[in-house]
Amino acid sequence: MQVLDETASQWRELRIHESSPDGASSQRLADVCKGYDASQYWSDVAPGASRDGVRCEDVTRLTFDDASLDLFITQDVFEHVLDAAGGFAEIARVLRPGGLHVFTVPWYRWKPTLVRAQGGEHGLEYLEPPDYHANPVDPTGSLVITEWGWELPDVIYRASGMTTTVHAITDPRHGIVGAFREVMVSRKASDAAG
Repeated sequence: MQVLDETASQWRELRIHESSPDGASSQRLADVCKGYDASQYWSDVAPGASRDGVRCEDVTRLTFDDASLDLFITQDVFEHVLDAAGGFAEIARVLRPGGLHVFTVPWYRWKPTLVRAQGGEHGLEYLEPPDYHANPVDPTGSLVITEWGWELPDVIYRASGMTTTVHAITDPRHGIVGAFREVMVSRKASDAAG
């Protein structure tokens, strides 16, 4: 929320979509932003359809129109996406010029990216022992596909043309200490020329 206030202070008036919301920040967005909506992902539900009144979206095949959103938010999603480059490109497609993708991901900035699993000819191929994170809509959890390393901002730029700024916040008064406290903000160019 602090990074939103710093980078898009008018966020309460913007069109925001959040993929896989969970926790206090998602609830605050829903409570105070009239243009906020959210979705979860289920592999057995078509993108754009709903389950129990909740919209399903796949970040690699979004059903939003081009340039229809001001902000796209993902909190700890992109370590679980098989085609992350496709997801970054799709988010750039649905953002308006100057729009922002504000996100968190476990970022191992001190080492190269480690791909733990990938899609193969016969389905999922494990390159490392399977590792799962908690998932609010699936008790079995979400498989970690990628441990993102130092080159993540370059991956985003190559996939989407968006430039990424990393906000590393340390605030012991609010319990923000330790690793994986970065918030990333990728910005779509303000004009068609880039």
